[in-house]
Amino acid sequence: MRHGPRLLPALAGFGLLLAAGGWGAMAQDAARPTGDYVLAQLDAARQALAQRATQQPDPALAEAGRQLGQIGDALRRQLGGATAQPIEILGDKTKAAALRADAAAQRTQAWLKASSGCRGSDAKALAAALALAVERLAAAPTSDKPSPPVIDAVETADQQPLFVIHPADQPLAFAVLGANLLDAQCANPQVSLTDAQGKPVDAQPVITGITPQRIALKLANTTGLQPGGYVLHVVPQRKAFLVGCTKQPEAVAALQVAPPLHVVIDYTLSATCRGQGQLTLGHGSLPAIAKQGATVSQPIDAAACANPESYTISATAHFGDGDQATVGPVTQPADAGITAGLPGGLTLSWNPAIHSLFARAEANQCRGSG
Repeated sequence: MRHGPRLLPALAGFGLLLAAGGWGAMAQDAARPTGDYVLAQLDAARQALAQRATQQPDPALAEAGRQLGQIGDALRRQLGGATAQPIEILGDKTKAAALRADAAAQRTQAWLKASSGCRGSDAKALAAALALAVERLAAAPTSDKPSPPVIDAVETADQQPLFVIHPADQPLAFAVLGANLLDAQCANPQVSLTDAQGKPVDAQPVITGITPQRIALKLANTTGLQPGGYVLHVVPQRKAFLVGCTKQPEAVAALQVAPPLHVVIDYTLSATCRGQGQLTLGHGSLPAIAKQGATVSQPIDAAACANPESYTISATAHFGDGDQATVGPVTQPADAGITAGLPGGLTLSWNPAIHSLFARAEANQCRGSG
């Protein structure tokens, strides 16, 4: 799923062309992007990120915004008085800087869409992933190659943006998208995954499909990945007259591995009892939920209420990073169960037939994680 316009390599002659997905209705110069156009995309992403950061304060978002500003400043310096000129007619170093600036804008816009339903440790991991991605684009060395490779998106197998990995003992299929990732006349690019310090991980990704704009990858498992930042390195080759296939500058993408899920739900269950009024039947904490798909339960001694007319439940979920969310009070007749939803795909249920509370972590609701 594309999240906006992208700069792609031209099929013949020039370095940049318009991607087909969604640019036609945009400004006229989008058909032949200028420096001004790329800078506008970057500025729009930076401003949207600053607005989100007021609602979701996180030092990582502030750092990402600062790096976006640096990327824009560097591109403006390289463009000089040529900001109105089409990127394709400018020098190779300027084209490379524009590709990286566009990639930073695209990655930020994808983050804005993917992170809206995230909270707790997922929200923090997504913010850290964006900061690392933008930092690596800002730190990329200048390149005078005519068609420098760049990655501007990482997606799941179902084409959703991917920023955060939840370790699992099953394969993870994902893809990177960008420009100049393959020259069909040369061998496939070298692909490796390292931690943020450059140390290779034990399980390396395998290419399962490839075009110049997209590389499909698979990790056999992710159980060995510790929480923190990771960098995917793609080093393609390009064929040149007389010299054959030579290595190009690497393109990088950043991901974050989330800490294990840890949620504790505090609850209060009361009943309205005929002839007795309101009684508190249970007040405490359910066992911790430690993984997606897990269910925990707590039996409740309801003997104190001989003739219940209704049950009422309220609860607060405490996430591992200190975030919390509250639901209730929710009241239902005594012969009806209660099911209440909490953020992060959590559900809390009361079964009056067996006098038990249940909590379950459903599939992750954070669209930027896999």
